[in-house]
Amino acid sequence: FSLNGSTSPRNAANGYVEAGIIEDGRPKRGIGGGVSQFATTLYNASYFAGMTDVEHQEHSYYISRYPAGREATVFEGAIDLRFRNNGRAPVLIQTVWSPSDVTVRFLGSKQYDVESITGERTNFTSPQMQTISGEPCTSSSGSQGFTVTDTRVLREPGSGAEVDRQTRRVTYDPQPIIVCGSPGG
Repeated sequence: FSLNGSTSPRNAANGYVEAGIIEDGRPKRGIGGGVSQFATTLYNASYFAGMTDVEHQEHSYYISRYPAGREATVFEGAIDLRFRNNGRAPVLIQTVWSPSDVTVRFLGSKQYDVESITGERTNFTSPQMQTISGEPCTSSSGSQGFTVTDTRVLREPGSGAEVDRQTRRVTYDPQPIIVCGSPGG
């Protein structure tokens, strides 16, 4: 499954609207922004369904509404969310949404019991200040960068025997402190 292959092109003609994006390391607005909320929800559903992670990438800096080390972003033509069902039976992806939330479920035969273990945050880095003038600007209070691990443990249902253990090390850049306007003004 490819999220970009299933939702592109993301443009106004296809119903996408302007929302938050990260461009050049800064928060901005763009058509199709906000798709990462769905990408993260879909990624977590595939993660806990035991799907094989073919391709995914975390945001460049940590966004606190997402699980650290277990989230995904997409960018048409460059960054995709792809996974594969290596199970013995097909799965159906069910998406239910409202104006305030989205739920993704994988329906089919359970292949694994899945556990997620998030490691301690380490290697903290401080944000830099940027002053933006002469262009549209979204201010930001910034946040620290850090490194974190996420370990996914797959177990046989019933017996609990460990089948596989996969650890990802994720390093988030610090989110810059953005000041809009002229320096000192």
